[in-house]
Amino acid sequence: MPKLPIINSLRRRRKRSIPSNLLKAGPVLNLREGESVIVTYTSAADKMKVFSAFIHEGLENGDAIYYVHLDKESETVKTKLNEHGINVEKHEKDGTLCMKSQTEHFVSNGKLNYEKATVDSLNWWAEAKKKGYKHVRDIEDLGDFSFVNGQWQKYVTDYWLDPRWNDPSISEWVESKEPVGVVYNPFLMEITAINVEHMVETQVNELLKAFGKGTLVPARFIDLFENMDLFSRSIGLDHEPLIGRKILLEFDPVSNYEKVVDSLAKESTANVEPIFVFTSCTSSIHKHLAKQPTIKFFLTSISTYIPKSTSENEVFLPAKNAPLILDALSKVLETYADANVCFVFGILSELLTSVGREKTLMFLRHALDMLSSEKITGLFLLNTSAHQAEVVSQIRGLFNNLLTYDKDGLEVVKIS
Repeated sequence: MPKLPIINSLRRRRKRSIPSNLLKAGPVLNLREGESVIVTYTSAADKMKVFSAFIHEGLENGDAIYYVHLDKESETVKTKLNEHGINVEKHEKDGTLCMKSQTEHFVSNGKLNYEKATVDSLNWWAEAKKKGYKHVRDIEDLGDFSFVNGQWQKYVTDYWLDPRWNDPSISEWVESKEPVGVVYNPFLMEITAINVEHMVETQVNELLKAFGKGTLVPARFIDLFENMDLFSRSIGLDHEPLIGRKILLEFDPVSNYEKVVDSLAKESTANVEPIFVFTSCTSSIHKHLAKQPTIKFFLTSISTYIPKSTSENEVFLPAKNAPLILDALSKVLETYADANVCFVFGILSELLTSVGREKTLMFLRHALDMLSSEKITGLFLLNTSAHQAEVVSQIRGLFNNLLTYDKDGLEVVKIS
């Protein structure tokens, strides 16, 4: 990546404006300690990209992995994990990675045995803790429940809702009791995956309500089936052709334009691609999306004078310091040099107001130059009603991809 004059100048003055500890690479899925996540998928979704990222992050972190996979995918799973840089043979040999088929986990001596499966899991977790692993990362791929002839109801009642998982009076592993189902102590993180390809919407809702004891969305929910190309689909693309595009979104501030950023964030998560949002700390985007754990925010504030972090996913930056914002962008690109990364910039109108047209255009040209890689996707938001037509035209001329969003929804003006 070329070193732009504005960045070089900044570094000569301060060497490093953004402290490295504020921008360290974090887990893309951002599955938190003690969290249980439901993932739904179909055969069209690349579930192994998600599973591999979860496992890879765990191995790098010093965690143990317990992975229950479909019987018919025993060899495919190992091949895919190896393709994603996971040495399956090595980690199985040293005990860090335990892989079992559904039959091996749930069927004992030719008979379905949820009791033994539960005890085996609990014992493996206990042994992993004794060995000094930081966490246990548990993946159970249930597929379409063909291993129980599609009778998922008994799986939920006899296994998922076994009190040893989520009753504090019985289980050493549970942190608290909530209506969303299993809430583990910080040693455990779990993904439960379900193939919903042959289910209608009412069946999926019924299943998820059962998992959540009557609550529709249990724990945290990642829908690979819907989200793999959620934003791309809305502009007539698949996910792959979206990667690398730099898009201008002109929006009406009274519309619910935040939905566009929300759909892009969900698509990025489903494809295990980190997403960074540059926006004001008081913006509608931050208000609506702050609870999404996979989004990493750079929040501009007029009361901030030096970069500071207030939480795992939020860094505050001075609102009027365009070079510092570019330096943050540069540091992210260095940190995620080999990954497909998505950026959202909701600060163009703010910069136009605070630092003026020329400095904003300079910032935008530098940012686009820095994002020129075909692996980097960028969405730039502009409130056109707040600026003169000449300014809007200048900004518009820098983009080959243009969208608008108003009360009538999203419209594609041009896609290169």
